[in-house]
Amino acid sequence: MRIPERSNEQFRCISAAGTRAAGRIPILMGGAVAWVLVAAGGCQTAPPWWDAETRLDERGVLDLRSKPWWGLAVRLHENEQRLVRSQEPGGGPMLLRREKLTGRRSRPGPALVWIIDDDGDMTAGPPAGPGATSWRAPASGDVDSDCYVVDYEPDGLVDRMVDYIDNDRDGRADTMDIRYFVNGELRRAWFWDDHDGDGRMWSLADYEYDGNCFASDPYGDNTLYMNRYDAKQRRWWPISECPFDFYDTDGDGQSEAVVRFSVAPLDFDPATDADYANSAARYEGPFYDDLRRMGVVNVRYGIDVDNESRAERPLHYDLGFNMTGRLPYEFPGMARTNPWRREPKTTICIPHGQTRRIAETYPADQTGFSWREFSDDTIAIGPPGQEAGDRRWEGVFWIWQRRIMHNTGGPTQRWNVRREFRPTFSTRRELYYSRIDRRIHLVGATEGWLEAGYLGGADAPFGEIRTFDTDGDGYFDRWEVYSAGRAEPLRVTTAPDPQVQRLPPEWKRLHEFYVNTVLPEAIAANERLIAAMDRVKPFARPEPLVRALEEAADAGERRYVLDVLREWQYGDLRGALIERNRKVLDGIRLSDLRTHRELAGLSTRAWSEAVLLAEMDQAYGEGRYDDVIELLGRMEPLAGQ
Repeated sequence: MRIPERSNEQFRCISAAGTRAAGRIPILMGGAVAWVLVAAGGCQTAPPWWDAETRLDERGVLDLRSKPWWGLAVRLHENEQRLVRSQEPGGGPMLLRREKLTGRRSRPGPALVWIIDDDGDMTAGPPAGPGATSWRAPASGDVDSDCYVVDYEPDGLVDRMVDYIDNDRDGRADTMDIRYFVNGELRRAWFWDDHDGDGRMWSLADYEYDGNCFASDPYGDNTLYMNRYDAKQRRWWPISECPFDFYDTDGDGQSEAVVRFSVAPLDFDPATDADYANSAARYEGPFYDDLRRMGVVNVRYGIDVDNESRAERPLHYDLGFNMTGRLPYEFPGMARTNPWRREPKTTICIPHGQTRRIAETYPADQTGFSWREFSDDTIAIGPPGQEAGDRRWEGVFWIWQRRIMHNTGGPTQRWNVRREFRPTFSTRRELYYSRIDRRIHLVGATEGWLEAGYLGGADAPFGEIRTFDTDGDGYFDRWEVYSAGRAEPLRVTTAPDPQVQRLPPEWKRLHEFYVNTVLPEAIAANERLIAAMDRVKPFARPEPLVRALEEAADAGERRYVLDVLREWQYGDLRGALIERNRKVLDGIRLSDLRTHRELAGLSTRAWSEAVLLAEMDQAYGEGRYDDVIELLGRMEPLAGQ
């Protein structure tokens, strides 16, 4: 009989012409056969054979010991495989093979891999998909519409299921699942949607059926999200990181924005579960009723402000917001049904394209603001081959330090990242530019800090800069600078006018302002002041800062190294000038001033210099570097320096 094609109608009830008795009718879907149950007086659909093969029992368990081929599977030797055919109605080819996993990402030791050929194109010849490549075989799986079921022991209880899904049947997968089982029971899954159509997702050849690793394609437009399985209701619920959304805003194949929603029960207690969404014990533990009342409890939002992200310089995020709150997970379009997915076919995730808007209007109880200034030599958190750059595919994180924000996740960079904390409620992410430090800040932040050091090969910190809003107007007006190992600040500046410029909410305009105004002006101001300070007292530049200037990958990194150099050179110059001035003033006896006119003149000049030093210190603290240069020009160079 002719098998009719039913594109995208896999589960529509079909009545056979002239058929009245109960039976099964096949339908063809892109080369694969599905079956419809037809009953007298009515009908219902049966799952296609590939879906029936992996159907879970009422406990959510997939037990391979009940399969007709299990006896054959347990007799396989390492690197041996056998081709079998499904006994489900319309069943197609399947491959059983025994592998030895290395343990790079998954559990080391033997494993049974069951490959189900969903689209009927299993080929003869050497393996084209993941797994061992040192042996030849009569058939192999592929990575467009095949499913890989893995039993690590093997003991008959499934541990992983990796399912590639080619929605449009063009020979390239559009989405994939990585399902995780505990003692054969399905607990959770990662889902990947390849919006940019490049076919790149997770690579099993690299990660051995696992997926707890660096994302293979956090570039371009993609979505990665986790759901939790509810065996009682046979459905998915959002949990953990749901989603990670990546956005290519300029069409270069890279990502310039990334959003991560942390999902947990709305009544979770951060005092006992500070990082609930990132806890395997939670998202892979036993199911409980609170998992049906989920909310977005943390949002991480990263932006490549200078738009330096490119193929040779990927993951170039500068700015990161970290927000905590309790927003119920109820969004239009979040139920995603795919007839080619195995049961359950409907996953839950906010649609790609909505998450940036939600991140920018999220009702945040607290907000953390991070700006990545330079790399941190104490860690290597970049992707394979790019560890030195400390660029994470997830963006710029908050840190588990000082102001603890729940569900922040990790890993985090401590050194050379500027942190600012807003403790009050907000629904907008507002920024401002301060002329004082020539930096972009978070409106409403009451405090901030930046720990500088461990760059350019430095094996110790330089110090720390702290910022405060002392009058509660939403803008920083106090700066404190500390040298490493000293409890007292080197300098403190309170500015009566924070010299604030509110910034537009459009990212394109912010990019233009930052790249065309902020960076060039800051770099030029640094270079002018450094040269002026050298004329008064030459400064031996620390070798790590010299190397860091050479290693700076962009204007933002160069500006930061110059900031550090300028700050510590100013501290050195200021200390030397103050010490010279103190020696002069303290070295003149009062009894000599009336009789030695030249000493009186020296005393007057020394005191005038002390006044200039105070003016210079205030001008420097307020970022008026041209005034500092003018004041330095009125001071005598330090002799012998």
